[in-house]
Amino acid sequence: MDSLVRAEVVIGEGTKQLLVETNVTLVRPAIKIRNITAEVRNLTTELIQDKVIIQGVLHKQIFFVGEDNVVHHQAEDVPFSTFIDIFGAEPGMNVQVHPVIETILFSLITPTLLHQKVVVEFFVKITESNQLNLVEGTGPLVRLDQVIGEGTKQELIENMVTLNVPALKIDDVTAEIRDLSIEVLDDKVVIQGIIHKQIFFIGLDNIEYHQGEDVEFSTFLDVPGATAGMDVVVEPLIEFIHFELLDENTLLQKVVIEFFVKVTESIQINVALGPGALLKLDTVVGEDTKQLLVENTVTLSQPAIKIREIVARVEKLMAEVIEDKVIIQGVVHKQIFFINEENLEIHQSEDFPFSTFVDIPGAVLGMDVRIKPIIETVLFELLDSVTLRQKVVIELFVKVTESQQLQVQIAAPYGPYYF
Repeated sequence: MDSLVRAEVVIGEGTKQLLVETNVTLVRPAIKIRNITAEVRNLTTELIQDKVIIQGVLHKQIFFVGEDNVVHHQAEDVPFSTFIDIFGAEPGMNVQVHPVIETILFSLITPTLLHQKVVVEFFVKITESNQLNLVEGTGPLVRLDQVIGEGTKQELIENMVTLNVPALKIDDVTAEIRDLSIEVLDDKVVIQGIIHKQIFFIGLDNIEYHQGEDVEFSTFLDVPGATAGMDVVVEPLIEFIHFELLDENTLLQKVVIEFFVKVTESIQINVALGPGALLKLDTVVGEDTKQLLVENTVTLSQPAIKIREIVARVEKLMAEVIEDKVIIQGVVHKQIFFINEENLEIHQSEDFPFSTFVDIPGAVLGMDVRIKPIIETVLFELLDSVTLRQKVVIELFVKVTESQQLQVQIAAPYGPYYF
């Protein structure tokens, strides 16, 4: 048996060490350096042919003993850039960079001049999202995105805009998609967003002017089998921009956008190891379901004669994996609708924090965790006109995975099916 899935094919990987050497002037004389800590911040990458360019900031915290025998602190930010050769890398591929501070060396040259050497190691992996048929077998249990359906939709968006100043001619119109939002419904994907356009035109005084414009759009694509809650990837492409100056103040514009849509659903299968494709996969370490009762009492903003409805959702969900356990924290955001003594409907919101844990044998620090929260029940009781007792039952489905590189069998070549 095989499954059509979307997975990350490993293109290549490598390790690069970088020495960052600096001299820094201390804000006051020091008699000794206590210690220096460092971390990598603002890490950015750029993929070019067969190469990955890495840039970032090395943030250091220097702790030193001053001539007053008091420990002082001084921060320093050192920008850096480097590159690593990875054969097969191309723009548009996915890149993961894991930086590690290996060594920090320092020496106090003078009471105010500090010499530092920091060795940073970068582990870089290049992958490409591909669509392929994986053969199921008796190998590791992995989490994958099964392809439910995909399709392409072209949309023509036409509008007229009034220019701020009279125009002699239009030089150029550029466009980009912004604020893209996607919603998956039954057998359908709804797409909304904004086309941000920049219009460059020559005025009657022969000076070039610029005018920006935002045009909202919405469209949909039928994807049989899609249901609410599934994952979706949308790739918009502006194919064509046509413009025509109808008069010196009125510009007609036509923009053709192509949307490629792929709907997937998270599944678990045992893969068959062997010749085929080298993939970066999430192997399942363990999973469990935990029910949690969040109970509290709230004082209403004004007296109520009845509660109409309470709507709750989980927000700000955070998880930390420790040995054999996942610690979960979050907030239950509630919207309370009640009828006051004047028979008016009043709204009041409330955020109530919660925390719990789930035992997952085999879990260790650094593993990935996915949590799916479901509000199962919301119960409430009006104790008096302003005191409301609430009980919210939350179900938390927790899955711990570990990223691994596996050679797996595929049912067909994956080259033509990449996305």
